Amino acid sequence: MPKTGRYAARMAAQLTRSETDRVIAGVAGGIAERFGLDPTLVRIAWVVSIFFGGFGLLLYVMLWIALPAGPARASALRIAEERYARGEISTEELRRIRDDLQSSA
Repeated sequence: MPKTGRYAARMAAQLTRSETDRVIAGVAGGIAERFGLDPTLVRIAWVVSIFFGGFGLLLYVMLWIALPAGPARASALRIAEERYARGEISTEELRRIRDDLQSSA
């Protein structure tokens, strides 16, 4: 039976290092994205594996080297500007989005 929906899209995705959810190299974030897990749990598993046998550190370095960097995601401001250019949002909405993003940064 073929897989459909979000599950199939997630499982078809290539394993990559995360460009947005990274602490060191994005390996744990990429694994979490690929398998739909919480990145914190993946990071805890890495630390535990380092203390029990030490293979976690070696595996992390090997994946850091072997996995390609994932695609960079478009910023919220760029998406809003593109929507403004297409006429989907007004000037006032774009200004409000810019103000919100600057105040949260």
